[in-house]
Amino acid sequence: MRKISLALALALAIPVAAEAQAGTYPALQPTRVAEREYNFVLADYTGGSALIVQWREGLGDQRLQFTGEAGIGDGPGDAAIILGGSMHLQLTKATQDLPFDMVLGGGIGITAGDGVSLLRIPVGVAIGHRFPLEGRYAITPFVHPRISINRVSAGNVSNTETDIDLDIGANFELNEQMQLRLAAALGDGSGVGISFAWTPRGLRR
Repeated sequence: MRKISLALALALAIPVAAEAQAGTYPALQPTRVAEREYNFVLADYTGGSALIVQWREGLGDQRLQFTGEAGIGDGPGDAAIILGGSMHLQLTKATQDLPFDMVLGGGIGITAGDGVSLLRIPVGVAIGHRFPLEGRYAITPFVHPRISINRVSAGNVSNTETDIDLDIGANFELNEQMQLRLAAALGDGSGVGISFAWTPRGLRR
């Protein structure tokens, strides 16, 4: 009976634990793949905040990009580790006929801490349009809808569900090397993130 009671308690606690540990935050994925980029993110983390570093690297094809990320979230419980990786494909670049940049991406990520782990498999498309401003400045408003399969585990109990999220944000180009990004994640998960992205000199975006 004790084992059954413990299993029931964990099953009831999983949705709350998932919300506490998932730390849903915007992907902050640009609408154009990068040859190389380092992005430093400060994001909401349920009851606290998260610091995340994203590394984007072109794969020898100007349409393909790998993204790796690692970080730590500080919520109301113990600190959580955030790890993930994804692949991105440039579907289109803006033309007169179709004035949008679109990047398709899919990956896998895990958040673990305080006895709970969350495995996420998201797939989505980042869509935006770049507006040049005076000087070297430019702004790209974007949306990033995505669907993800989430598996939450607490002890020997686990639960799998499908979530739909939407990022709404903007990318501000300060020059060829530096960008600022701001986005809000809406949907089944929510959060706000801001980041500073840096591209080494001599590399293309």
